[in-house]
Amino acid sequence: MKLKNIKFKNILVIFIATALFTSCEDFFSDDNADPNAPVDVPISAALPSIQLSVIDSKGGVYSNFSNMFAQQVEGVARQWESFNNYDVQPVRFNQPWQQMYENVFVELITVKQKATDGGHNHYLGIAKATEAYALMMTTDVFGDMPFTEAGLGDVNSNPAYDSQATVIYPAIRALLTESLTLFNQASGPLVPGSDDVIYNGDVDAWKLAVHSILARYYLHIGDNANALAEAKLGFASRSDNMGYTYPGAGNDAPWYGFNDVRFGDIAFHPTLRGIMTGLNDTDRLGKLDVTFDANHPYLTSTQREDLISYRELQFIIAETSTNAAEKHTAFLNGIKASFEEVGLGTAEYNAYVAQPSVDPGVGNITNNQIMIQKYIGLFVQPEAFSDWRRTGIPALTPVAGSAVPRRWFYPENEYLFNESAPARNSNLLFEKVSWDN
Repeated sequence: MKLKNIKFKNILVIFIATALFTSCEDFFSDDNADPNAPVDVPISAALPSIQLSVIDSKGGVYSNFSNMFAQQVEGVARQWESFNNYDVQPVRFNQPWQQMYENVFVELITVKQKATDGGHNHYLGIAKATEAYALMMTTDVFGDMPFTEAGLGDVNSNPAYDSQATVIYPAIRALLTESLTLFNQASGPLVPGSDDVIYNGDVDAWKLAVHSILARYYLHIGDNANALAEAKLGFASRSDNMGYTYPGAGNDAPWYGFNDVRFGDIAFHPTLRGIMTGLNDTDRLGKLDVTFDANHPYLTSTQREDLISYRELQFIIAETSTNAAEKHTAFLNGIKASFEEVGLGTAEYNAYVAQPSVDPGVGNITNNQIMIQKYIGLFVQPEAFSDWRRTGIPALTPVAGSAVPRRWFYPENEYLFNESAPARNSNLLFEKVSWDN
């Protein structure tokens, strides 16, 4: 975390994070930048920038790399062809690490303090829920990471790496639990509104989101009973999804921005194509298995980027429930929602699930079938990479060598500037994070 000091860029520019993914130079920026302190701006100005940084990161590089390793997409040209063959170096992860620490975790320190001091309970609840989501997204690919000593600048420029299992994951749960408590209290003097780009200050919607994130949390650590309970308290329909719809016209969704500038670098993966073809999933293939350019029918400039969704929750219920009827209903709900996600209707969905190979009926659904449908339904969602690591479904054949990556390298800047960083490990890409089965 000890980087060369530069001044923060103006975080009042809400869409700054989107621009990070619209050119090769920005995407792999190697600026050695670590601010010493958060920028002192009003909560209402800081919050949207923080939220959009998380959304842009998740839909950008987190999806690019994680879904490439999970074999939903493949790098086919220029440096992405090398990355697809697992020839990726720590320097490639400087930017996503810096994005999360500089634009999210450090800025949240000030937001949380101001919200606490001012008694702005709902702002504080949103900040804690956002931090929990960002922490889980980051630790799920990096493993152990600075947390308790991070963001202190010159006070501690070599923050220690906290254990994912004993510090980071418990902190995620605590933040989510605290946020629910705050949402059940009066808002305080300031009430979140349009500056909350996810739910416009709707605390009831935020409660559903927190329960949904908790369902994912418990699923990762193998606590199926609590995962099921939280999933049932989460989203009731696609309209509840936690996300953001990009306006386009220069403020474009991350995959569109990548495909527009890096046309031809990434394509639909043969592994996913083979699975879908084998299930006669032709309608969804027609929406997804299309040239990755600015005309892609799903990866559009105005795509909605969901951080967590109803379809994911339904597949969690299907995976964790021991009630055959409940499992079957959730399984079909997840498939239907994934059809709706890509713009398909009831007729296409009905024809698909009418196949016994897709829906074998109540009491006959296997975990493999659930996870395969979730894998398809979470196209370009980084959670598909987490699911594969948890379950080994689908079976993936390494593109190169004898193993598929299971995490990311720590960024080069950490090795260079943080004396507390773990020793370099050329095999780290193939080692497991704490919850990986």
